[in-house]
Amino acid sequence: MLLFRHFVTATALTFAPLAAAPKTFELATATVADINDAFDAGALTSEKLLGLYLKRIEAYDKAGPKVNAVITLNPKALDEARALDAERKAKGPRSPLHGIPVVLKDLIDATGMPTTAGFTPFGAPLPPRDATIVARMKAAGAIILAKVSTTNWFGHGFEDTHPIGESLNPYNLDLSPGGSSNGSGVAMAAWFATLAIGTDTSVSVQSPSSNCSVVGLVGTYGMVSRAGIVPRGATQDRPGPMGRSVYDVASLYSIIAGWDAEDFTTFSPMGHFPQGDWAQQLRGSSLVGKRLGVLREMVPAGPEFAESRAIFEQAITDLRAAGAYVVDPILTGNPTIAADTSQGRGRTAEYEKFGFTDAYLARLGAAAPFKSTAEMIAKVGKDKFSASMLTAAELPPPEKSPDYLARYAARQMYIDLIAELQARYKLDGFVQPFTLVVPTPNSAARTAGAGTGARRGGSYGDRPGVNNLTSTTGLPAVVVPGGYTPKQNFPIAIQFFGQAHSDLAILKLAYAFEQATKHRKSPPTTPALAGEKFTYEVAAGARVAAGQ
Repeated sequence: MLLFRHFVTATALTFAPLAAAPKTFELATATVADINDAFDAGALTSEKLLGLYLKRIEAYDKAGPKVNAVITLNPKALDEARALDAERKAKGPRSPLHGIPVVLKDLIDATGMPTTAGFTPFGAPLPPRDATIVARMKAAGAIILAKVSTTNWFGHGFEDTHPIGESLNPYNLDLSPGGSSNGSGVAMAAWFATLAIGTDTSVSVQSPSSNCSVVGLVGTYGMVSRAGIVPRGATQDRPGPMGRSVYDVASLYSIIAGWDAEDFTTFSPMGHFPQGDWAQQLRGSSLVGKRLGVLREMVPAGPEFAESRAIFEQAITDLRAAGAYVVDPILTGNPTIAADTSQGRGRTAEYEKFGFTDAYLARLGAAAPFKSTAEMIAKVGKDKFSASMLTAAELPPPEKSPDYLARYAARQMYIDLIAELQARYKLDGFVQPFTLVVPTPNSAARTAGAGTGARRGGSYGDRPGVNNLTSTTGLPAVVVPGGYTPKQNFPIAIQFFGQAHSDLAILKLAYAFEQATKHRKSPPTTPALAGEKFTYEVAAGARVAAGQ
């Protein structure tokens, strides 16, 4: 009997339940995984999450600091959130993005929401079909919360034909948030949604991600379909995810990457598409023993870059401290590599612009405001269009242009060069500063006397100190917050990139650096609001012996 009592007591101790554990949710830093944990615990719903973001948009987009990123809110977003909450309760989540709000650069078609292209004469057509990547996100349960600003796609910067005007950088309202996915960068910096999509022809995902201290990814050319997106150039255009963590960006990329019969470029990466949630494969990523190269010919050395360059040099120190083997310098023998891959010498978009845009208009069908790009210019008037648009109208077809063919050949040469260098030095990837340029003041700051000479067009991949290499070549790249300049609190990003189809390896490098350094901080102009931080109980899922 005594032995039996001892067995019962021991058994009871072995299966004694753990007490519920408290967990804190904070909107400013919550990843997709954190949000799903709160969903699973019943502490958060998609409807509540959406409400938190809508309050932030109300407080900071057209009020408060007026960062001015949102063009159109989805009027059905709350209804969609409620329906997805009910579905989660009845059937479980479709994917990690179930009930997660995403904003789109307003070049990307989503049914029920107009596409403005940042150009009022475009007429804000209502597309009859979702862009391919939007259809993928919706199938995964994501909610399209808003369409956000882009640079005036056909006209002059943010002037009279832009629907809302310039967006402001939450880290320094006087400085540019970058372009042309400016609205996506600002929305992520100010926490207007969990995730965003931008598009990149010449640094247009990486520039606002860098300037707004968020993470931006451009995958290998062809990994993500462009169907249903107002284009710029067939050879360089890529949609890319933007967010506040590498984990989140990887989670969204895993949904949007894939083959699409509407975009022939998605045939080339066969065998390289995600087969599951790549975010889960980032956990445990380490820099120990990773070999990273620095292309020093891409890093300018002028005194005007001193503050920004110091941040990059610290990143090199941090990488080595985390166990990476940094091969520095790697010299290509071509001191003009940065200039060769800039917009001025490497860009092909103007030759492709009319044909690619006309194909998009054909996809719109009856909703298209114009039958062709040439008709749009003729009806709207040349004075409303940018110089690059008017130049494109006069260029010969790509296959008949010696200049285009030379640029295209140079693009392939640099793709091959990066692959050759990565193999020669046995590298896991490359690390570079994305940009060492602190932008000049925006138009509002200039009006107030803060300075002169700001760019109005958003993207600036042709400026000295801006790394346009991956946008010209279509190689995979991730930009991660690297620090802030002391005088202007301007974010500086560190870029990780590699040869074609090394997307997951590059994400792992970026994630390991992010976790080792944790540089990102929230901007001062859009602070937390009431209700964005709360503690909830997590029921124990395991039982252990008392006292263990």
